[in-house]
Amino acid sequence: MNARTLLLVARGTLAANGLRVALTLACIALGVALAGAVHTVHTSALAEVDRAAHALAGKADAEVRGPRNGFDDALFAAIARRPEVAVASPVIEVDAPLAGRDGALRIVGIDALRAVRLQPGFVLNSTATAAPQASSLVDADALWLTPRAAARLGAKAGDDIRVIAGTAALKLHVAGVLDALESAGDLGVMDIAAVQWRFFRVGSLTRIDLRLRPGVDLARFRAAVASLLPAGVTVSESASLSGRAAAVTRAYRVNLDALSLVALATGAFLVFSTLALQAARRRQEFALLRALGVTRRGLAALLVCEALALGVVGAAIGTALGLAGSRELLARIGTDLGAGFFGSSSAVFAPDPLALAAIAALGIGMSLAGALWVWRSVARIEVAEALRDRSLDLPLSTRAAAWTTVALAAAGVPLLFAPPVAGLPLGGYGAIALWFAASATCVAPLCRAVLGRIAPRDAPIAALALAQVRHLPGHLAASVAGIVVSASLCAAMAILVFSFRVSVEAWLDGVVRADLYVQPAAPGSDAFFSIEEQRRIAALAEVAKLEALRFDRIPLEGVAAPLTLVARPIDAGVLAGFQAEPRAMPERGAEIAVWMSEAARDLHGWRVGQRVEIPIAGKTEALRVAGVVRDFARTWGALLIPVDDYRRLTGDTRANNLAVFVAPGSDVTHAQAAIRRALPQAAALEFEDAAKLRHDSLDIFDRTFAVTYALEAIAVLIGLAGITSSFAALAWSRRREFGVLRFLGLTRGEVLRLLAMEGVATGTLGAAIGLASGALVSVVLVEVVNRQSFHWSLDVHWPVGSLATLAAAIVVVCSAGARLSGAFAVRDEAVLAVKDDA
Repeated sequence: MNARTLLLVARGTLAANGLRVALTLACIALGVALAGAVHTVHTSALAEVDRAAHALAGKADAEVRGPRNGFDDALFAAIARRPEVAVASPVIEVDAPLAGRDGALRIVGIDALRAVRLQPGFVLNSTATAAPQASSLVDADALWLTPRAAARLGAKAGDDIRVIAGTAALKLHVAGVLDALESAGDLGVMDIAAVQWRFFRVGSLTRIDLRLRPGVDLARFRAAVASLLPAGVTVSESASLSGRAAAVTRAYRVNLDALSLVALATGAFLVFSTLALQAARRRQEFALLRALGVTRRGLAALLVCEALALGVVGAAIGTALGLAGSRELLARIGTDLGAGFFGSSSAVFAPDPLALAAIAALGIGMSLAGALWVWRSVARIEVAEALRDRSLDLPLSTRAAAWTTVALAAAGVPLLFAPPVAGLPLGGYGAIALWFAASATCVAPLCRAVLGRIAPRDAPIAALALAQVRHLPGHLAASVAGIVVSASLCAAMAILVFSFRVSVEAWLDGVVRADLYVQPAAPGSDAFFSIEEQRRIAALAEVAKLEALRFDRIPLEGVAAPLTLVARPIDAGVLAGFQAEPRAMPERGAEIAVWMSEAARDLHGWRVGQRVEIPIAGKTEALRVAGVVRDFARTWGALLIPVDDYRRLTGDTRANNLAVFVAPGSDVTHAQAAIRRALPQAAALEFEDAAKLRHDSLDIFDRTFAVTYALEAIAVLIGLAGITSSFAALAWSRRREFGVLRFLGLTRGEVLRLLAMEGVATGTLGAAIGLASGALVSVVLVEVVNRQSFHWSLDVHWPVGSLATLAAAIVVVCSAGARLSGAFAVRDEAVLAVKDDA
């Protein structure tokens, strides 16, 4: 068959099967669109962070960066005097909550005369191309907004904006809009001295941007200034913030990408089912082509041509849908897919062409694989029998399938013990993929082994249904495998998420011990309570006890993600709440005791009893690890340190949060009112009682997994669509069988009931294997993937109700699908179909 004839036949076939072609295209497009949209949202989020960081850095080559709470600004002079440095620009950054409205504004304090040499956009506003007047550059109330910040706040030059500094409201005057910083994101710019003064950060810097002289190597410069840098302050490439964001979010992004690809893989079974249905209906066509001289290889070329057309068109539609969907997601909900890693409400649309091409290639490859799988059955047809409309099915060997299942399952075991690669559980993913494949290949042998023992004597229709399912035809077995894979995925994720939620809920019950929690402003900002304000609250009659919490984020040498330092009171009750091991308080010794999170233990290799050196307040402090605690809030690692020890080391007496224990005879409402009276200047206090804090935390948890739920549901729907299509293919090829049953006296309703029973048996088999496989896979997710990705230990809990609902839904849909798909095949045409055998 020449190429022209091949294309004509393929085009005619596709045109004559419009509904099935549309179903196949929808399957491929949906899988590609899901994977493409998830990946594009993530790349856009990182691109937004990278673009904003580079826009602020301008022509800088390197940056000196320290902890979130800053470092001594005396370092600036020592760095600026270095002969390797051409330009040095000091910077301080503050996340200031907005007074009277939700959200915060990131404010960057700069020395304009220095910063302009690296980024001229700092002094170019919308109304002039020259620099602003010198007086406005050093005005303590002057605030310059980027275009995005001005649009979000609805502000223009001459307006006033109120933000929170400490706990009090601060009025800033909008001096202008910096059009040249369009790509810098959502922020405001002020004079550095004004920021230090107005936000209580005198003597502190966040970073120093550097432009090195020509010929200066960054690595040699880093080594030359190492002796000048306080502990916890590092030199890195300019705009390194995007690299840290990528490191912190990598596990979450890869897990969502993997889940979306599973949905795409499940769609391969629907592609196969649709092609098998077409093959069943075209068996006489194939036989005629063979009789006319077309070789088996020619038939393979025909099927590949059709599958390639479907794959290319489906992948193209899916890529377009994925791009459109990701753009819509970015416009409506921003870069955050629920996990809270990215706080931006909008982002630059930055698709990754190579990744999208790879995803599209996967969709095309799956279409081709389905075609070649169907070709195996087409290649073995007997021409004479096929011309008489004999049925067509896929070759099936239960013995080979059984050995394949054992081999795949065994091959996955060693991967469970493989260490993570670049922080990713690739071994765990490999084991899951092999076990998914094993669960798919075990369908036929398990069907014969289990159903072979069931033979109802008093129910002939049920016996016929079980006999049919016991010897599952090839393409139905493959579609049941699709149900098994999707059900296994859904069950495994349901067990993981339920175990995770129950573990988090138990952890919250232990950690949230106070009656009331108070924040100076919205979470995540740099607002704080002074020591005087803390004492004022502690002295209230409505307050029995007050606990102060202080947070800092410390960069460690050679580690991309920073370490969070949590300063808080620690006693036996706190250790029990954090589920520490061991839970006993250590004896007071010469060294300060700290407790590491499970993530800190895994990422840094620390052990209980080990002496670790941590940079705190510009000095390296020797701390003794007293135990391990659970911390579900930070995947990048945390250390708990007694707040009194932290204050002694740093001299920092401020608090980010306050935990209030209400006095006997009072209640939360009265305590809130008393705190407001004690702090009359506080403009944006945030109160949460214990119940609300637990509820909000679990709500954040549910939002985090919302995308996961959606991807699971789509994977199951694709699998169910595949088995419905397979039932249609089987019903078409079994028309003679139905005709014989009608001649033997079965009514049309009884034949349809037979098909419904076959659907029940098939769905029950698929659900049972899927749930069993899902239970095994969930162990891998909990003990390998979760531990290597997020470094959290979980207690396994079984969502019995959800799993039962999933199994029932699969059985019901399979039963209904089998009955509806066979309705056409058991009409009068089925009776007439036996005439060919006369």
